[in-house]
Amino acid sequence: MLKKEIIGVPRMHIRMPNANVVMYGVFETSVSENDLEKAVQFLSDKHKLLNCHIEIGKENKAWYVIDNKLIHEVKTLKSEKINEVVMSELKHCFDFEKGPLIKFTLVNQTTLIINCHHSICDGMSIVYLFKDIVRILSGENIEIKQKMPVFLEPKNIPQRLGNPISRFFISSINKKWSKKAISFSNQNYRKVHSKFWKEFKPHIISFKFSKEETANIISQCKQNNVSVNTGLVTAFLCAEKQLLGQRDYSGKVIVTTNLRTHLNNQPSESMGFFVSTLKPKLEYRERKTFWENTQIFHKKINRLLDKDLFKSQLICLFTPKLLDAMILNLYGQRADKRVNRLLEKIGMNKINFTFTIANLGLIEPDNDSIKIKLKELYSPFALSDSMEKYISVLTINNELNISICFNENNTNRESIYKMKELILQIFDGSHI
Repeated sequence: MLKKEIIGVPRMHIRMPNANVVMYGVFETSVSENDLEKAVQFLSDKHKLLNCHIEIGKENKAWYVIDNKLIHEVKTLKSEKINEVVMSELKHCFDFEKGPLIKFTLVNQTTLIINCHHSICDGMSIVYLFKDIVRILSGENIEIKQKMPVFLEPKNIPQRLGNPISRFFISSINKKWSKKAISFSNQNYRKVHSKFWKEFKPHIISFKFSKEETANIISQCKQNNVSVNTGLVTAFLCAEKQLLGQRDYSGKVIVTTNLRTHLNNQPSESMGFFVSTLKPKLEYRERKTFWENTQIFHKKINRLLDKDLFKSQLICLFTPKLLDAMILNLYGQRADKRVNRLLEKIGMNKINFTFTIANLGLIEPDNDSIKIKLKELYSPFALSDSMEKYISVLTINNELNISICFNENNTNRESIYKMKELILQIFDGSHI
Protein backbone atom coordinates (compact mmCIF):
# COMPACT_ATOMS: atom_id res chain seq x y z
CA MET A 1 0.00 0.00 0.00
CA LEU A 2 1.36 3.42 -1.02
CA LYS A 3 0.39 6.83 0.42
CA LYS A 4 1.16 10.14 -1.28
CA GLU A 5 0.05 13.62 -0.23
CA ILE A 6 -2.19 15.40 -2.74
CA ILE A 7 -1.28 19.01 -3.51
CA GLY A 8 -2.07 21.72 -6.05
CA VAL A 9 -4.92 21.51 -8.53
CA PRO A 10 -5.74 17.83 -7.78
CA ARG A 11 -6.09 18.80 -4.10
CA MET A 12 -8.63 21.46 -5.08
CA HIS A 13 -10.44 19.03 -7.38
CA ILE A 14 -11.31 16.60 -4.59
CA ARG A 15 -13.56 19.29 -3.06
CA MET A 16 -15.19 20.43 -6.30
CA PRO A 17 -18.62 19.13 -7.38
CA ASN A 18 -17.79 19.22 -11.09
CA ALA A 19 -14.42 17.48 -11.32
CA ASN A 20 -15.40 14.39 -13.30
CA VAL A 21 -13.73 13.79 -16.66
CA VAL A 22 -15.75 11.57 -18.99
CA MET A 23 -14.72 10.06 -22.32
CA TYR A 24 -16.32 7.44 -24.52
CA GLY A 25 -15.14 5.26 -27.35
CA VAL A 26 -17.04 3.09 -29.82
CA PHE A 27 -15.57 -0.31 -30.74
CA GLU A 28 -15.98 -1.88 -34.15
CA THR A 29 -16.98 -5.19 -32.56
CA SER A 30 -18.80 -6.32 -29.40
CA VAL A 31 -16.91 -6.49 -26.10
CA SER A 32 -17.83 -8.73 -23.17
CA GLU A 33 -18.18 -7.39 -19.64
CA ASN A 34 -15.95 -10.13 -18.26
CA ASP A 35 -13.11 -9.48 -20.73
CA LEU A 36 -13.27 -5.76 -19.99
CA GLU A 37 -13.09 -6.30 -16.22
CA LYS A 38 -10.04 -8.55 -16.66
CA ALA A 39 -8.32 -5.96 -18.87
CA VAL A 40 -8.86 -3.18 -16.33
CA GLN A 41 -7.63 -5.33 -13.47
CA PHE A 42 -4.50 -6.26 -15.42
CA LEU A 43 -3.76 -2.62 -16.22
CA SER A 44 -3.88 -1.53 -12.58
CA ASP A 45 -0.18 -2.45 -12.30
CA LYS A 46 0.67 0.11 -14.99
CA HIS A 47 -1.87 2.78 -14.05
CA LYS A 48 -1.43 2.72 -10.27
CA LEU A 49 -4.04 5.40 -9.57
CA LEU A 50 -6.77 3.06 -10.85
CA ASN A 51 -6.50 1.42 -7.43
CA CYS A 52 -6.80 4.57 -5.40
CA HIS A 53 -8.94 6.03 -2.67
CA ILE A 54 -8.39 9.28 -0.75
CA GLU A 55 -7.69 9.73 2.93
CA ILE A 56 -8.16 13.05 4.75
CA GLY A 57 -6.05 13.73 7.82
CA LYS A 58 -5.05 16.58 10.14
CA GLU A 59 -4.61 20.15 8.91
CA ASN A 60 -6.93 19.28 5.98
CA LYS A 61 -4.19 17.29 4.31
CA ALA A 62 -5.22 14.62 1.82
CA TRP A 63 -3.42 11.52 0.56
CA TYR A 64 -3.76 9.16 -2.34
CA VAL A 65 -3.89 5.64 -0.93
CA ILE A 66 -3.06 3.04 -3.58
CA ASP A 67 -4.53 -0.32 -2.63
CA ASN A 68 -4.23 -3.28 -5.01
CA LYS A 69 -7.20 -4.95 -3.31
CA LEU A 70 -9.67 -2.45 -4.81
CA ILE A 71 -12.08 -4.09 -7.27
CA HIS A 72 -13.18 -2.38 -10.50
CA GLU A 73 -16.65 -3.28 -11.71
CA VAL A 74 -17.99 -2.71 -15.20
CA LYS A 75 -21.60 -1.58 -15.36
CA THR A 76 -23.51 -2.68 -18.46
CA LEU A 77 -26.63 -1.11 -19.91
CA LYS A 78 -28.56 -0.69 -23.13
CA SER A 79 -29.27 2.81 -24.38
CA GLU A 80 -29.43 4.71 -27.64
CA LYS A 81 -28.94 8.02 -25.84
CA ILE A 82 -25.19 8.12 -25.18
CA ASN A 83 -25.20 11.85 -24.44
CA GLU A 84 -27.68 11.36 -21.60
CA VAL A 85 -25.51 8.64 -20.10
CA VAL A 86 -22.46 10.91 -20.35
CA MET A 87 -24.31 13.77 -18.63
CA SER A 88 -25.38 11.42 -15.87
CA GLU A 89 -21.73 10.42 -15.39
CA LEU A 90 -20.68 14.08 -15.15
CA LYS A 91 -23.05 14.41 -12.17
CA HIS A 92 -21.84 11.24 -10.44
CA CYS A 93 -20.59 11.70 -6.87
CA PHE A 94 -17.54 9.53 -6.17
CA ASP A 95 -16.99 8.03 -2.74
CA PHE A 96 -13.44 9.28 -2.13
CA GLU A 97 -12.90 7.36 1.10
CA LYS A 98 -13.97 4.05 -0.39
CA GLY A 99 -12.70 4.40 -3.97
CA PRO A 100 -11.90 3.65 -6.69
CA LEU A 101 -12.11 7.07 -8.37
CA ILE A 102 -12.94 5.71 -11.79
CA LYS A 103 -16.03 4.05 -13.35
CA PHE A 104 -16.47 1.89 -16.44
CA THR A 105 -19.81 1.62 -18.26
CA LEU A 106 -20.29 -0.65 -21.28
CA VAL A 107 -23.26 0.45 -23.38
CA ASN A 108 -24.78 -1.94 -25.92
CA GLN A 109 -21.53 -3.98 -25.68
CA THR A 110 -19.86 -1.62 -28.16
CA THR A 111 -19.50 1.74 -26.40
CA LEU A 112 -17.21 2.13 -23.40
CA ILE A 113 -17.73 5.17 -21.18
CA ILE A 114 -14.92 5.95 -18.73
CA ASN A 115 -15.68 8.37 -15.91
CA CYS A 116 -12.57 9.36 -13.97
CA HIS A 117 -12.15 11.94 -11.24
CA HIS A 118 -9.84 14.78 -12.31
CA SER A 119 -7.73 14.43 -9.16
CA ILE A 120 -6.18 11.25 -10.61
CA CYS A 121 -6.22 11.90 -14.35
CA ASP A 122 -5.97 14.27 -17.27
CA GLY A 123 -7.42 13.81 -20.77
CA MET A 124 -4.35 12.01 -22.09
CA SER A 125 -4.53 9.54 -19.19
CA ILE A 126 -7.88 8.24 -20.40
CA VAL A 127 -6.67 8.10 -24.01
CA TYR A 128 -3.70 5.96 -22.93
CA LEU A 129 -6.04 3.79 -20.86
CA PHE A 130 -8.38 3.31 -23.82
CA LYS A 131 -5.48 2.29 -26.06
CA ASP A 132 -4.18 -0.19 -23.47
CA ILE A 133 -7.64 -1.72 -23.05
CA VAL A 134 -7.92 -2.19 -26.83
CA ARG A 135 -4.53 -3.91 -26.95
CA ILE A 136 -5.41 -6.34 -24.18
CA LEU A 137 -8.87 -7.13 -25.58
CA SER A 138 -7.11 -7.90 -28.87
CA GLY A 139 -5.01 -10.54 -27.14
CA GLU A 140 -1.75 -8.60 -27.32
CA ASN A 141 0.83 -9.52 -24.70
CA ILE A 142 1.76 -6.41 -22.75
CA GLU A 143 4.74 -6.44 -20.43
CA ILE A 144 4.10 -4.16 -17.50
CA LYS A 145 7.07 -3.04 -15.44
CA GLN A 146 6.42 -2.23 -11.79
CA LYS A 147 7.09 1.48 -11.37
CA MET A 148 6.32 4.04 -8.70
CA PRO A 149 3.73 6.57 -9.90
CA VAL A 150 4.92 10.03 -10.87
CA PHE A 151 3.20 13.23 -9.72
CA LEU A 152 3.09 16.87 -10.74
CA GLU A 153 4.75 18.49 -7.73
CA PRO A 154 7.40 21.20 -7.19
CA LYS A 155 10.31 18.76 -6.93
CA ASN A 156 9.36 17.30 -10.32
CA ILE A 157 9.12 20.68 -12.04
CA PRO A 158 12.38 21.81 -13.73
CA GLN A 159 12.20 25.38 -12.41
CA ARG A 160 11.40 27.22 -9.21
CA LEU A 161 7.71 28.05 -9.01
CA GLY A 162 6.97 31.76 -8.97
CA ASN A 163 9.22 34.70 -8.22
CA PRO A 164 10.37 35.86 -4.76
CA ILE A 165 7.46 38.30 -4.45
CA SER A 166 4.76 35.74 -5.28
CA ARG A 167 6.36 33.12 -3.03
CA PHE A 168 6.52 35.61 -0.13
CA PHE A 169 2.88 36.56 -0.71
CA ILE A 170 1.75 32.91 -0.72
CA SER A 171 3.86 32.11 2.35
CA SER A 172 2.26 34.99 4.26
CA ILE A 173 -1.23 33.82 3.36
CA ASN A 174 -0.41 30.27 4.38
CA LYS A 175 0.80 31.39 7.81
CA LYS A 176 -2.47 33.23 8.44
CA TRP A 177 -4.57 30.27 7.39
CA SER A 178 -2.53 27.78 9.42
CA LYS A 179 -4.11 29.30 12.55
CA LYS A 180 -7.68 28.97 11.29
CA ALA A 181 -9.98 26.02 11.84
CA ILE A 182 -11.42 24.96 8.49
CA SER A 183 -13.86 22.08 8.49
CA PHE A 184 -14.82 20.44 5.19
CA SER A 185 -16.82 17.36 6.09
CA ASN A 186 -18.51 14.83 3.82
CA GLN A 187 -21.75 16.62 4.69
CA ASN A 188 -20.27 19.90 3.38
CA TYR A 189 -19.24 18.16 0.19
CA ARG A 190 -22.70 16.65 -0.34
CA LYS A 191 -24.28 20.10 0.10
CA VAL A 192 -21.85 21.65 -2.39
CA HIS A 193 -22.44 18.83 -4.87
CA SER A 194 -26.23 18.95 -4.55
CA LYS A 195 -26.44 22.75 -4.85
CA PHE A 196 -24.19 22.86 -7.91
CA TRP A 197 -26.14 20.28 -9.90
CA LYS A 198 -29.51 21.79 -9.01
CA GLU A 199 -28.47 25.06 -10.64
CA PHE A 200 -26.22 23.77 -13.45
CA LYS A 201 -27.95 22.44 -16.57
CA PRO A 202 -25.29 20.57 -18.54
CA HIS A 203 -25.48 19.82 -22.21
CA ILE A 204 -23.00 18.26 -24.59
CA ILE A 205 -22.69 18.34 -28.35
CA SER A 206 -20.23 16.17 -30.25
CA PHE A 207 -19.48 16.25 -33.95
CA LYS A 208 -16.70 15.32 -36.31
CA PHE A 209 -15.30 16.64 -39.55
CA SER A 210 -14.89 14.25 -42.46
CA LYS A 211 -11.47 13.06 -43.62
CA GLU A 212 -11.58 15.62 -46.43
CA GLU A 213 -12.64 18.47 -44.12
CA THR A 214 -10.00 17.48 -41.56
CA ALA A 215 -7.27 17.30 -44.20
CA ASN A 216 -8.23 20.77 -45.42
CA ILE A 217 -8.07 22.28 -41.90
CA ILE A 218 -4.64 20.73 -41.30
CA SER A 219 -3.39 21.84 -44.73
CA GLN A 220 -4.60 25.42 -44.26
CA CYS A 221 -2.88 25.68 -40.87
CA LYS A 222 0.39 24.31 -42.24
CA GLN A 223 0.36 26.72 -45.16
CA ASN A 224 -0.04 29.63 -42.75
CA ASN A 225 2.63 28.33 -40.30
CA VAL A 226 0.30 27.94 -37.32
CA SER A 227 -0.74 24.97 -35.22
CA VAL A 228 -4.11 23.30 -35.75
CA ASN A 229 -4.93 24.14 -32.14
CA THR A 230 -4.37 27.88 -32.71
CA GLY A 231 -6.36 27.66 -35.94
CA LEU A 232 -9.31 26.18 -34.05
CA VAL A 233 -9.01 28.75 -31.22
CA THR A 234 -9.15 31.54 -33.79
CA ALA A 235 -12.03 29.92 -35.67
CA PHE A 236 -14.12 29.62 -32.51
CA LEU A 237 -13.41 33.23 -31.53
CA CYS A 238 -14.30 34.41 -35.04
CA ALA A 239 -17.54 32.39 -35.04
CA GLU A 240 -18.46 33.59 -31.55
CA LYS A 241 -17.94 37.23 -32.48
CA GLN A 242 -20.34 36.85 -35.37
CA LEU A 243 -22.95 34.72 -33.57
CA LEU A 244 -22.80 36.00 -29.98
CA GLY A 245 -21.36 39.50 -30.24
CA GLN A 246 -19.08 41.19 -27.73
CA ARG A 247 -19.26 40.11 -24.08
CA ASP A 248 -17.25 41.07 -21.01
CA TYR A 249 -15.14 37.93 -21.30
CA SER A 250 -14.93 37.75 -25.12
CA GLY A 251 -11.38 36.80 -26.03
CA LYS A 252 -10.51 35.43 -22.60
CA VAL A 253 -9.72 31.78 -23.21
CA ILE A 254 -7.91 28.94 -21.48
CA VAL A 255 -5.54 26.80 -23.52
CA THR A 256 -4.42 23.57 -21.88
CA THR A 257 -1.01 22.04 -22.47
CA ASN A 258 0.49 18.65 -21.65
CA LEU A 259 3.41 18.77 -19.19
CA ARG A 260 4.43 15.10 -19.39
CA THR A 261 7.63 15.61 -21.39
CA HIS A 262 8.60 18.77 -19.48
CA LEU A 263 9.00 17.16 -16.05
CA ASN A 264 12.19 15.94 -14.40
CA ASN A 265 10.73 12.49 -13.80
CA GLN A 266 8.51 11.86 -16.79
CA PRO A 267 5.34 9.76 -16.35
CA SER A 268 5.26 8.47 -19.93
CA GLU A 269 1.78 7.03 -20.58
CA SER A 270 0.75 6.33 -16.99
CA MET A 271 -2.30 7.94 -15.41
CA GLY A 272 -2.10 11.18 -13.47
CA PHE A 273 -2.73 14.92 -13.58
CA PHE A 274 -0.08 16.53 -15.79
CA VAL A 275 -1.84 19.58 -17.23
CA SER A 276 -0.99 23.25 -17.23
CA THR A 277 -3.16 26.12 -18.44
CA LEU A 278 -2.42 29.31 -20.33
CA LYS A 279 -4.79 32.27 -20.21
CA PRO A 280 -4.10 34.53 -23.19
CA LYS A 281 -6.30 37.55 -23.97
CA LEU A 282 -7.06 37.20 -27.67
CA GLU A 283 -8.98 40.01 -29.33
CA TYR A 284 -10.28 39.02 -32.75
CA ARG A 285 -9.92 42.07 -35.03
CA GLU A 286 -12.40 42.15 -37.90
CA ARG A 287 -10.26 44.59 -39.88
CA LYS A 288 -7.65 41.86 -40.25
CA THR A 289 -8.06 38.64 -42.20
CA PHE A 290 -8.71 35.36 -40.41
CA TRP A 291 -5.16 34.15 -41.00
CA GLU A 292 -3.64 37.44 -39.86
CA ASN A 293 -5.54 37.05 -36.58
CA THR A 294 -4.44 33.41 -36.35
CA GLN A 295 -0.75 34.29 -36.77
CA ILE A 296 -1.01 36.98 -34.06
CA PHE A 297 -2.66 34.48 -31.68
CA HIS A 298 -0.07 31.83 -32.55
CA LYS A 299 2.76 34.14 -31.50
CA LYS A 300 0.98 35.15 -28.26
CA ILE A 301 0.32 31.55 -27.24
CA ASN A 302 3.90 30.50 -28.04
CA ARG A 303 5.27 33.38 -25.95
CA LEU A 304 3.16 32.23 -23.02
CA LEU A 305 4.37 28.65 -23.51
CA ASP A 306 7.94 29.89 -23.18
CA LYS A 307 7.24 32.24 -20.29
CA ASP A 308 4.30 30.88 -18.26
CA LEU A 309 4.25 27.13 -18.87
CA PHE A 310 4.25 26.36 -15.14
CA LYS A 311 2.53 29.50 -13.86
CA SER A 312 -0.74 27.72 -13.08
CA GLN A 313 1.17 25.30 -10.84
CA LEU A 314 1.72 28.05 -8.24
CA ILE A 315 -1.34 26.60 -6.57
CA CYS A 316 0.94 23.75 -5.40
CA LEU A 317 2.36 26.22 -2.86
CA PHE A 318 -0.99 26.98 -1.17
CA THR A 319 -1.93 25.29 2.11
CA PRO A 320 -4.83 22.78 1.88
CA LYS A 321 -6.76 24.83 4.45
CA LEU A 322 -6.87 27.77 2.07
CA LEU A 323 -7.85 25.56 -0.87
CA ASP A 324 -10.75 24.18 1.17
CA ALA A 325 -11.81 27.69 2.21
CA MET A 326 -11.82 28.76 -1.46
CA ILE A 327 -14.22 25.98 -2.44
CA LEU A 328 -16.43 26.56 0.61
CA ASN A 329 -16.62 30.27 -0.27
CA LEU A 330 -17.19 29.59 -3.95
CA TYR A 331 -20.24 27.44 -3.24
CA GLY A 332 -21.78 29.46 -0.43
CA GLN A 333 -20.63 27.49 2.63
CA ARG A 334 -18.37 30.31 3.95
CA ALA A 335 -18.12 34.09 3.53
CA ASP A 336 -14.50 35.26 3.77
CA LYS A 337 -13.96 38.59 2.00
CA ARG A 338 -10.24 37.98 1.39
CA VAL A 339 -10.94 34.58 -0.09
CA ASN A 340 -13.60 36.07 -2.36
CA ARG A 341 -11.08 38.63 -3.62
CA LEU A 342 -8.64 35.81 -4.34
CA LEU A 343 -11.33 33.88 -6.23
CA GLU A 344 -12.07 36.98 -8.26
CA LYS A 345 -8.40 37.53 -9.04
CA ILE A 346 -7.92 34.03 -10.42
CA GLY A 347 -11.24 34.06 -12.26
CA MET A 348 -13.25 31.42 -10.42
CA ASN A 349 -16.17 33.40 -9.02
CA LYS A 350 -18.15 33.89 -12.25
CA ILE A 351 -17.95 33.26 -15.99
CA ASN A 352 -14.60 34.79 -16.88
CA PHE A 353 -13.62 32.74 -19.91
CA THR A 354 -15.22 32.22 -23.29
CA PHE A 355 -13.99 28.65 -23.44
CA THR A 356 -11.31 26.20 -22.43
CA ILE A 357 -9.83 24.18 -25.28
CA ALA A 358 -8.02 20.88 -24.78
CA ASN A 359 -6.49 19.38 -27.92
CA LEU A 360 -5.26 15.81 -27.43
CA GLY A 361 -3.80 15.72 -30.92
CA LEU A 362 -3.60 12.73 -33.26
CA ILE A 363 -4.62 9.40 -31.76
CA GLU A 364 -3.23 6.42 -33.63
CA PRO A 365 -3.39 2.71 -32.73
CA ASP A 366 -0.06 1.14 -31.85
CA ASN A 367 -0.67 -1.79 -34.19
CA ASP A 368 -2.89 -1.80 -37.28
CA SER A 369 -3.33 -5.57 -37.03
CA ILE A 370 -5.09 -5.57 -33.66
CA LYS A 371 -8.39 -7.45 -33.68
CA ILE A 372 -10.49 -4.93 -31.79
CA LYS A 373 -10.33 -1.33 -32.93
CA LEU A 374 -11.77 1.96 -31.79
CA LYS A 375 -14.12 3.29 -34.44
CA GLU A 376 -14.74 6.58 -32.64
CA LEU A 377 -13.31 8.31 -29.59
CA TYR A 378 -14.83 11.44 -28.14
CA SER A 379 -12.44 13.30 -25.96
CA PRO A 380 -12.99 14.49 -22.39
CA PHE A 381 -16.27 16.02 -21.37
CA ALA A 382 -15.85 18.38 -18.44
CA LEU A 383 -17.69 21.32 -16.91
CA SER A 384 -16.91 24.50 -15.03
CA ASP A 385 -18.98 27.43 -13.85
CA SER A 386 -16.14 29.89 -14.58
CA MET A 387 -16.10 29.27 -18.36
CA GLU A 388 -18.87 29.29 -20.90
CA LYS A 389 -17.78 26.19 -22.81
CA TYR A 390 -15.32 23.32 -22.53
CA ILE A 391 -14.06 22.29 -25.98
CA SER A 392 -12.09 19.08 -26.39
CA VAL A 393 -10.47 18.02 -29.64
CA LEU A 394 -8.75 14.92 -30.95
CA THR A 395 -8.10 13.36 -34.33
CA ILE A 396 -8.78 9.64 -34.80
CA ASN A 397 -9.02 7.71 -38.08
CA ASN A 398 -8.02 10.97 -39.82
CA GLU A 399 -11.21 12.68 -38.63
CA LEU A 400 -11.29 15.66 -36.30
CA ASN A 401 -13.63 14.96 -33.37
CA ILE A 402 -14.87 17.92 -31.34
CA SER A 403 -16.89 17.78 -28.13
CA ILE A 404 -18.40 20.83 -26.46
CA CYS A 405 -19.80 20.93 -22.89
CA PHE A 406 -21.79 23.93 -21.73
CA ASN A 407 -24.41 25.18 -19.31
CA GLU A 408 -27.76 25.68 -21.02
CA ASN A 409 -28.42 28.60 -18.66
CA ASN A 410 -25.67 30.52 -20.49
CA THR A 411 -25.44 29.10 -24.02
CA ASN A 412 -28.07 27.78 -26.38
CA ARG A 413 -27.63 24.66 -28.52
CA GLU A 414 -28.49 26.40 -31.78
CA SER A 415 -25.47 28.69 -31.53
CA ILE A 416 -23.16 25.69 -31.04
CA TYR A 417 -24.47 23.96 -34.16
CA LYS A 418 -24.08 27.20 -36.13
CA MET A 419 -20.47 27.44 -34.97
CA LYS A 420 -19.62 24.12 -36.62
CA GLU A 421 -20.94 25.26 -39.99
CA LEU A 422 -19.29 28.65 -39.68
CA ILE A 423 -15.93 27.06 -38.81
CA LEU A 424 -16.08 24.91 -41.94
CA GLN A 425 -16.81 28.01 -44.02
CA ILE A 426 -13.86 29.80 -42.42
CA PHE A 427 -11.41 27.06 -43.38
CA ASP A 428 -12.73 26.53 -46.89
CA GLY A 429 -12.59 30.26 -47.57
CA SER A 430 -16.30 30.80 -48.19
CA HIS A 431 -16.78 32.87 -45.03
CA ILE A 432 -16.68 36.61 -45.65
